[in-house]
Amino acid sequence: MKGEMKSQAKIIIAIIGLLSLFRCDQSADKILYNGPAFVFLDTKETIQLYENQKTPLKIPVKVSSAQTDNTQVTFEVVGDNVLLNSDYKIQTSSPVEITRAKYETNILVQPVDNSFIQPESRTITIRIKSVSNPKLLIQVVKEVKINLLDDDCAPTVPKVSIWVGDLNVSSGGSTATGTGEGGVGGICGGSLVVTAKLFGNDNPSTTMTILMTQNPTTPTRGTASVIRFPAFGADSPLKDYQYEASGAYDETAKTITLNFILSNPADATFTPITGTNIITPK
Repeated sequence: MKGEMKSQAKIIIAIIGLLSLFRCDQSADKILYNGPAFVFLDTKETIQLYENQKTPLKIPVKVSSAQTDNTQVTFEVVGDNVLLNSDYKIQTSSPVEITRAKYETNILVQPVDNSFIQPESRTITIRIKSVSNPKLLIQVVKEVKINLLDDDCAPTVPKVSIWVGDLNVSSGGSTATGTGEGGVGGICGGSLVVTAKLFGNDNPSTTMTILMTQNPTTPTRGTASVIRFPAFGADSPLKDYQYEASGAYDETAKTITLNFILSNPADATFTPITGTNIITPK
């Protein structure tokens, strides 16, 4: 079996090696910023935050260039359909301070988990209001909208939230890291979107949707399947290679097991490769 897996790994690596034919050396242009210094939130303008996240969400507050004096940045928090301390906690007092000669500090937001199903939209907006140094402008991103997502679903829905966030994805003897998020309908929609290197760190990353169906007699377990899709992307030179899988999930063991087939319908000489991906929270 080990010999078979090593052989499969070599085949896959050989396939991926074809990508090198389509790459070219590129060097990034160096951009030097000489304009006025400014303060900003170093984040996306919209963030999703599940209520069961154990660690605080960090919102970096940065200056574009280090200052000779300490800088105080005043911010406000506006909630919609949320209550402070019941739905979330702000673990950082306003103003925050960026120490002289430093570039950043953080605003910490800790969601509060509960066992109630809350399908309504809940948002937390953090907005920069002012900065102590009049020479510092306030630039985009000036505010961030946090969508606070419920992790409580109907009892007939698989607990997709177990696999939301950082993941380990093993294939044969190798393990790569990836991420998971709720599919259509969010974490209560019965599907998980996984982005990872399915065949080890030497191969490209891909994104797949795992459909999960609960076993009615054993609610903590069920089937997991992946409908056939281009394993390395529809626009990849390797677009003809197709991935599909069937298997099972176990909420208690926090494991998704996918028995996959990698095929190439466009190449009659290609022998389909079979193997197993095991997905667990990191």
